[in-house]
Amino acid sequence: MQFPSSTRAAALFAMFMVLAGSVRIVSTYTVFNHTIDEPDHLAAGMEYLSTGRYLYEDQHPPLARVFGALGPFLAGERFHPGPDAYHEGYRILGWGAHYDRTLALARAGILMFFWIASAVVFLWALRASGASAAVIATFLFTTLPPVLAHSGLVTTDMAAVAFTGAAAFAALRWAEIPDRKRTILFGVCLGLAALSKFSAIPFLAVALLLMLRGKLWHHRRPLAGAIAIALAVIWVGYGFSFARVDYLHLRLPAPRFFTGLQTLWAHNAAGHAAYLFGARSSTGFWYYYPAALPLKTPLPMLLLLPLCFRRKAVQPVLFSLAILLCSLASRINIGTRHVLPIYVGLAVACGIAAAPLLRHRVARWIVVALLLWHMASGALQHPDYLSYTNELAGSHPENFLADSDLDWGQDMKRLAAFLERAHATEVTFVPFNRTYGVLAGHVFPEMHPGDTAYPSPGWNAVSVSVWKIFGVPSWPDGNPQAKVGRTIFLWNFKTPPRV
Repeated sequence: MQFPSSTRAAALFAMFMVLAGSVRIVSTYTVFNHTIDEPDHLAAGMEYLSTGRYLYEDQHPPLARVFGALGPFLAGERFHPGPDAYHEGYRILGWGAHYDRTLALARAGILMFFWIASAVVFLWALRASGASAAVIATFLFTTLPPVLAHSGLVTTDMAAVAFTGAAAFAALRWAEIPDRKRTILFGVCLGLAALSKFSAIPFLAVALLLMLRGKLWHHRRPLAGAIAIALAVIWVGYGFSFARVDYLHLRLPAPRFFTGLQTLWAHNAAGHAAYLFGARSSTGFWYYYPAALPLKTPLPMLLLLPLCFRRKAVQPVLFSLAILLCSLASRINIGTRHVLPIYVGLAVACGIAAAPLLRHRVARWIVVALLLWHMASGALQHPDYLSYTNELAGSHPENFLADSDLDWGQDMKRLAAFLERAHATEVTFVPFNRTYGVLAGHVFPEMHPGDTAYPSPGWNAVSVSVWKIFGVPSWPDGNPQAKVGRTIFLWNFKTPPRV
């Protein structure tokens, strides 16, 4: 296996890898039904495009939502005021062939963020250590199962990856020469990161302090200019809106930006139901992300990490470390997607660490073996990138993780197909994603909640997330008769046992 040494050849390799990753992402669009959050994001984006307003749920900024709604909007869908964003999202999606087409169009709007994030990884590694490092970093990033998974969903997570990474890389270039051009680029990237996901703000604040240190104070005047540009970008993103923000007792531009920050702060203070390594918590675990990431990251990348403590890899390592440090304060532990930008830094650092090994005959083949293992680890679980776990989790990932790290309600469509093949007319089931088959109008056998302590006659389906997070039902032993994907367990009883 030869690694290109010229920038042009490296760029061609990188484009091929991004194309291959894009094909893998697109191939999942119609396999999985909507996850729990996607209708909400779709409806909020459609409201913005149709009316110019952003009145639905404000805990997320509008950028990714608008791009998610753009495809359906161009196909003729429009906003109709409903009781809430979820019901409006279901109405837009519809059912049957219309559902598949609309959901695919919405998910296609997120693919651009995968391309931007991949470009940031390539350029950052190229700048730090040359063409071979850029190719390896891009290969690692574009074959990461968590990245592939969230690049195929209508959520805010990949937008945050793209622009948090872009802002960090732009900051490094700005710190070298803080001229007008680089200051503008830095400010625009900061603003787009804030419009992608609110968590990008603390991530970047800590990352820039670690990565640039005294340079921030030394370049404080151009820094103030970059922040002013970022604020202007945020105001543009919120449609030049201006209104009173009650908790600040002020009239401000982009008021939904400030109310969204308050909503997220309150959510984090209250906590969220979480599950980790067999334990449940209503307020999360401070160690959730350091514990979950080693299971969601392919082992070959983890094996490369000890090599990343070298001078050229310091900046991307500090970027990822900043995100991990911020995550310790989070009480919303519902998936490693909330720290997904960490993979930008890890991919760049691993590419930088692996590139020098190519000069040594034995080490070169070790690197090649690790890269092939990394790619195979995710490919062997295709198309289940969302529920991916590495070899450490074994065949029972539900003993370690749940929610959007495993079961985000994405397998309801596949469950319906399974039950149809089994000629089932009813099923005992408490779904995690109750909107598919109940509210969304899809063909689905009649569902009954049953007795949570005992199985019912006939087919019993169990959502891993409902079982692990909420303890419903209490009777499964973890050894199902059948599985749908990695997220729904099935039993068929003629005479149910009393457990």
